[in-house]
Amino acid sequence: MPRLLFSLRYVIPAAVCAAGIVILLVAGPGGYGPDAVAGLFGAGGAIYLMNTFMRMGIEGDGDRDVEEAGRMFLDRYGMWPDEVPAGWRPPDGEPDAATVLRKLTAQRRASDVAA
Repeated sequence: MPRLLFSLRYVIPAAVCAAGIVILLVAGPGGYGPDAVAGLFGAGGAIYLMNTFMRMGIEGDGDRDVEEAGRMFLDRYGMWPDEVPAGWRPPDGEPDAATVLRKLTAQRRASDVAA
């Protein structure tokens, strides 16, 4: 994982939480320290969760691309990729169904049209 990405995902939220602890130590438990800890822990947790949810959303795009490639395969050959009979060869000269599906998936990922 690149260093910048690691720091964005883990170091920045941890630093925000650590800042809350530092303020608690400086201000003491009687002043605004507990409020600062609560606020900064909440902010650090929000940054971490935002990064996590963003990654989850981006990873879902790959699944959609594979499904759309399957639909493109259906449109082109009249059957789903997982229903191809044994020994079937695509009529357009491709070696097998898996190769066609890989090419369609790569084509779908390169496209900027929403599924």
